[in-house]
This record gives sequence, structure tokens and C-alpha cells, in this order.
Amino acid sequence: MNKLKLYEAMNLIDDDIVKEAEMPSDTVSEAVTDIEAEVTVSGVEQYRRPVWHKLAAIASAVVIIAGAAAGGAYYIKNRGTVAPDNEIVESEALAPTTGDGKESASSTVASDKGEKSPSTTTAAEENAESLVNTSGPPVKGEKMQNTTAQAASGGRTTTAKTNANGRNTTTAKTTTSAKTQQSPATTTAPLPIPPADGRLTLDLVKRYAEYGDNLTLGDFAPYDHEDIGSGVCVWEIPVYTENKDGKLEFEFTLIVNGMTGAKTDKCGVAELYYGKFTSPTKQDYIDIRYENVTDFVLKCRQKAGDPNTLTNVLGDIKDCHPDFIRSVELTHPMYNYFVALGHDEIKELLPMIQKLNFTKSVGNEWRNLDGNFTHIYVTDNKGIIHEYTLAGNKYFAVEGTGYEASYNDLLAIDTYTLSLLTKAEPAAPVDVDGVWCWHDASVESFDTRSFENITIKQYPDYVFSWNGMKHSIEIYNKKTRDKFGSVATQGQAYFADINGDGYPELCTTYDWGLNSRIVGELAVWDIHNGMIFRMNDPENEMIYWLYEEDGELRVNRQPAISSWSPDSKHGEQGRLEIGNYEVKFIPV
Repeated sequence: MNKLKLYEAMNLIDDDIVKEAEMPSDTVSEAVTDIEAEVTVSGVEQYRRPVWHKLAAIASAVVIIAGAAAGGAYYIKNRGTVAPDNEIVESEALAPTTGDGKESASSTVASDKGEKSPSTTTAAEENAESLVNTSGPPVKGEKMQNTTAQAASGGRTTTAKTNANGRNTTTAKTTTSAKTQQSPATTTAPLPIPPADGRLTLDLVKRYAEYGDNLTLGDFAPYDHEDIGSGVCVWEIPVYTENKDGKLEFEFTLIVNGMTGAKTDKCGVAELYYGKFTSPTKQDYIDIRYENVTDFVLKCRQKAGDPNTLTNVLGDIKDCHPDFIRSVELTHPMYNYFVALGHDEIKELLPMIQKLNFTKSVGNEWRNLDGNFTHIYVTDNKGIIHEYTLAGNKYFAVEGTGYEASYNDLLAIDTYTLSLLTKAEPAAPVDVDGVWCWHDASVESFDTRSFENITIKQYPDYVFSWNGMKHSIEIYNKKTRDKFGSVATQGQAYFADINGDGYPELCTTYDWGLNSRIVGELAVWDIHNGMIFRMNDPENEMIYWLYEEDGELRVNRQPAISSWSPDSKHGEQGRLEIGNYEVKFIPV
């Protein structure tokens, strides 16, 4: 028998009966009445109590029933005033329950014959259950049994403590919404059935909103979600709406949380955000349990229809001058190489991006589109990389969040970027025999801020990318798209077999100012053996310049303070040699 039931039955025994129970056993006959049938005493003979005792017991029962009914009515009347930002701790069920939440047959009450019957209930329980079902919002599943039993027992078993205002004062609570509006009456309708694809729609959100404080994590477990919490369970659930074509599109995000992550956890928050969730301090949102979902949706869509509300999507890039852009790079799944734009290309592409007017945020819905996307990486003068994605001429994604914009404007960007990708496709591989000059700013009219991709016959798996805006050369693996390395260059790039293994090394020079001093560096890329060698002499401020002579790669080395130019060859002449994992300067 449930311990609390036993305590309830014991409260029905008056003092005279207790005294009589202490009498010798030969004076005791029966100890079972219609009201006290829940308590079974073994090893004691029954007796027939006087009539006035029966009348007193019946009167006591009437008083108890009236008190229970009044207590249940008071509980239901005041339960809606509990502030939504405090968690109500549910009490344990007073009787065993079956899988469907109904009271088990093992919880029995006495019949008028003093026998246990599985089908009858006490008058107090019937009265309390009637009050729960007619005077206030019932809870779901087994929680309805809990509430019924609580009302029947006068609320003595509730573990949450309340103050004079009915506010929950227990210390056990989850992170909850800051909203404090009055909770609406919850619905008696059954919970929505989650769709097979696991997508939460806006219509379903509106139905869940009707359950108010009764929402639990388990209600949202069947839907696609991601736990973004740290220590506390916080679920991010995308919410979809049907477009004019009848297809579901991402439009909102629902955030729910719980203390332990158990399905029985009451939701601490159930907040609806427009678009992709980023920060509750920077986005409008409502808690669906206390605020009107339809009004919020209309408000968000009205804002999204005004282009002026999304003008800051690009941030500092919106008004950035092309000369303050360090580099712009493109990638596309159909091309096995990267493209580094030159200054002229940046001056044409950047205004196209800045011209965009965004009308609606669609979060990460752009990822569901079929097709290949062009990715644009813009590095500004502060060194910050901005990642943009052109998704099927329909969306323009900024740092992963997609936005709607003019189709014609997106088409113009798509057409231009694809032309650059095609233009940058490497021609037939170059067969390096001896010394081959790829670029040398001193001997040719070459724009150092341009870009170019090439392939070398000896390295069929690699693409060599000249990135003039970044003053570097980068090598990418065509199959894995991994970067072998990136070395700065001031405008020189020579291929020559330095170590004699039949594979040409890439040799570059670079110099820069450091605390009013000039630091020169020579680099040799041994691609075949996967190594990079560097030569520099900052103590003597030496600078280096490459040139070809008699079919051999030579180096001119001289102090930076010299009045001679590096390409005048008036410095120390030498050749390069690789040994003991270093590159050496050998005078000639």
C-alpha cells in the first residue's frame, strides 16, 4: 500500500478507537468499517462497535471530504498565478500507475461490505477529480493523476513550497525565460503527432503554445534539434513554414531547455526567434507559452519585407573601399583549384556585393538547395576574413546565414565569379627543363596584384596559385584541396632542380620592413620531398634577388643599405645548394 495512503487512512482513526485497540484481545471483535477499510489489521479479532461510534466516524468523514474539495478548488484556482519563471516541482504519484498513466488496479478502496474492490473510489477522490476536469486546465498523461491525487489529499504531498502569493519558492529550477506574462489556459486536446521527417512547422508550434507551462523536453524530442547548451540542456530546433509552392522552408528557430535533459523536464524556456538563432540580446523573440505566436510572426514578416531593416548584414564591408581589401578568393566544388582575385577583379566584384539589398533572413535553409555553390572569402585591411556563399541565385549567405536578395543582382555576381573561375583554370602543364622563370617583376611588365593558376608536369596533383594581392604563392592539392604551403613573394618565382633529384624546386624572394630595418628572405620549396627551406640574414640586413645565367639559377646577395638595386648584380654572386636540411649560398 502506498505510504501516503496509509497516512491518510490513519488520520481517520479517532482517539477512542486507539484506546479500545489497547484493550485485551478478548474484548476486541471487529475493526473494519466502510470508511476505514483501506487499513487492514491482521492478528486481531473483529468487534462490532457501538452505533454512536459509527455516527461520529461518518461525521468526521463528511468534514474531511468537504475540506478536500475546498482544498482542490483553491489549488486549481490559484495554480495559474504561479510566475512562469519559477519551476513547479511535481510531487510523486500517490498511487502506482500503468503505462498509459491510469491508476493501477492494485490501488483499491473498500466496498460497502468491507471487501476490497478494484472499481470503486472514495467520494473525496471523485469530488476532487471532478473539480480538476471542470474548473481548470488539466495536465497531460500521468501528471493528471498526480494532480487528482494531490487534490484528494488536501495538497499535503506537494514538494514545492509556495509563499503567500502562491509563487513557487523552491530552489530547484532551470534557466527560464525573462518573460512574466500571465500563462493562458492550457488545452485539453491531445499533443500533436510529430511528422515522419522530424521537421517542426510553425503550425505545430502554435499548437504546442496552447499547452503553456505543461510543455516538457519530451514534447520536442522527436523533432530535429541540436544541443547548444553548456552544462544545461539547450535545444535549437529549426521551424519551417510552407512557401507559395507548397514546400517547407526554414524561417524561425525554437529554443527550449531543461535542467537534466530528461524528457520529463519542464521547459525552462520555449523561445521563438526569427531566422537563425544568434543571440537573445540582439534578436526579437517571444516565449510561446506566454505570448501570441501569430502576432509575433506577422511582426517579423513585416520587418523582413522592408529592405532597410537588413542593411547592416554586410557590416563594415558594406562601405569598404576596394583599396582597403587585402584579398578576395573564390572556391567552387566543380573546380579543383582556388582563385585569388587581382586588384582589377576586386574593384568590379566588391561593388556588386555592396549593392545587394536583403529582404529576408532564411537561416541555413540555403544548404537544402540542390546544386553547387560559389564561396567568396574577403579579407579586409584588418585581416578579418568574411565568408560569403552564393546559393543558386536565390540566397546570399553571410557567415552561414542566408538572405533573400534581388535575383538579377545575384545572377550578376554568379555570372562574374564563374567567369573568373573559368579564366583561372590552368592551361597545359609546364614541363620544366633546367631553369624556368614563372614571374620576375624586374624583367617583364607584370601586374604584381594579379592572380594566376598553373600546373607543372612533374607535379600533376598540384595547382600553383599566384596571389598578387596577398604577395604570396600557394600550392593546393587538386584531389584533397589541402594547401601544401604559402610563401611570401615580392615578385619573383623561378623553377629549377636545386638538389638534382629530377624534380624542380620553386624558388622565391621577399623583403619587408621591420622596425625601420629591411629583412630579406629567400625560400626554396621542395615539393617532391614535402619540405620548405628559407634563407635570411636579418643581422646584416641582407636582401636576395634571383636570376638565370648560363642555364643555372643564380642569386645576387647584398646589404639593404647599399645604393645598388638588387637586380643590378653588383652584390655577391652565388648559387643555391640543399644539404643537411638547409639551403646554402655558394659563392661563384
